Amino acid sequence: MLTRLPTPQETPRNLRRERRLWHDGTSHTPSIGCANCPDREICGGLQVGDALFDCLGFCCHNSADCDTVCRNKPEEFVQRVREVGGFAFDNVPRGSLVTAPSLPTLVPLLYHKSGRSVPFRAAAVCLPLYSVIRRQNGEPRYTSAAELANGFGIAPHVPVILTGTAKDRPLERWWSLGEQRREAIRALRNLDIALVTTPNFSLFIDQPRWDDLHSQKRILIVHEEFLREGLPAALHVNARTDRDWERWQDYIAARPEVTHIAFEFATGAGWASRTAWHSDNLVRLAVAVGRPLHLIVRGGGKFLPSLAAAFSDITLLETSVFMKTNARQRAVLSGPGRVNWRSSPTKKTEMVDKLLMENWEVVAAAHSGGLNQRVLPLQGGQ
Repeated sequence: MLTRLPTPQETPRNLRRERRLWHDGTSHTPSIGCANCPDREICGGLQVGDALFDCLGFCCHNSADCDTVCRNKPEEFVQRVREVGGFAFDNVPRGSLVTAPSLPTLVPLLYHKSGRSVPFRAAAVCLPLYSVIRRQNGEPRYTSAAELANGFGIAPHVPVILTGTAKDRPLERWWSLGEQRREAIRALRNLDIALVTTPNFSLFIDQPRWDDLHSQKRILIVHEEFLREGLPAALHVNARTDRDWERWQDYIAARPEVTHIAFEFATGAGWASRTAWHSDNLVRLAVAVGRPLHLIVRGGGKFLPSLAAAFSDITLLETSVFMKTNARQRAVLSGPGRVNWRSSPTKKTEMVDKLLMENWEVVAAAHSGGLNQRVLPLQGGQ
C-alpha cells in the first residue's frame, strides 16, 4: 500500500519504516484500541510492527489542511460517510452483467501521439482515462472513436482500454464530478471503449482506517456506475489488511456482474517484500470466488505465472515501451523473456513511429512464450 507522497521538505520513502506499518496478521498482535472501535467488524483492526494503540495514532491533528476521512473531524466525517452510504459493501446497487470483448494478454499503454505521425497498430491499446475526458467537467475531449484514435495516433478499429490508475489529484477530480460522472461514462461508451479499469482511490499505510474504507466504497460505487451505463469495467481492488481482502472476496463472490478485476503493483504494492503478500491474496481471491475472473494487472511481472494459473484470463498493461521509446531507447531481446534497453538517439526532427513499433514487437516477443512461463523483469539501459 501507499504512504502519503513526501513533500520536497520531507525525507524520501523509507522501506524500513514502511515495513513496520504493514499489516501482518501472522507476525503482529492486534492493536489494543481496535477492540472497542465501532467499526471493528468492517475494518478488522490493525496488526503492525509499530507501537500503535489504534489507527487514530496516524491522525495529523491538523484538521484545517487535512482531507483524510477521520473521526477527529466529526462534522466532516459524517458528511464523508454519508456520501458513500456508509462503509458496508452490501448496499451498493446490483450492477448489470455487461459482456466485455476478448482482450489480449499484453496491451501497451500510450499517453499521447507527440513525436509520431503513423497510426500505431496492436491487438489493443490502453489509454489514461483522464486524458480522454476534461478533468474539470468530465466532458469528452473526443466526439467519436475515429477522433479518439486520431488524437492518440492509433490505427482505426484498434480496441481501446482505459486505465483509471492515476495519482490522487485526477482521481479526486473524477469523484468530485458527482452526478456528471454518469454523463461522462455515457460519452466514453459512445467512443466504443472496450473496457475501463475503475479509479484506484488510494489506501495509505499511515492514515486512519476510515480513509481506506471510504476509498474502497468509492471504488465500488464508481464500478457500479460504469456497469449501469453499459460500459464494461474492471473492479480495482485495493487492500491494506487481511480483512480488506476478505471483504473483496465476499463482495465479488456475491456479484456475478464482476467479471474483471484490476490490480497494480507499481506503487506501494511494488516493494519487493510486499508484492508477494498482494499476489498471494489475489490468488486466494480467485480461488474463493470460484468462477472465471479476468485479471488486468500493471507490474508484478515475476508473479504473472501464479496469477495466470489462478485466473481464467490475464491482461498485462505494458507501461515501459512508450516511455522508453520517448526516451530514445531501443529494446533488445537478450534471452528468453528478457529485454535490455539501449540508448538509440534520433535526429531532433525525427519521428519515433518506427522505434515504437520495433520496441513493441521486441517486448511482445519476450512475452510470446505465454504467461504460464516466468516473464523476466525488463532491464535498464546498457
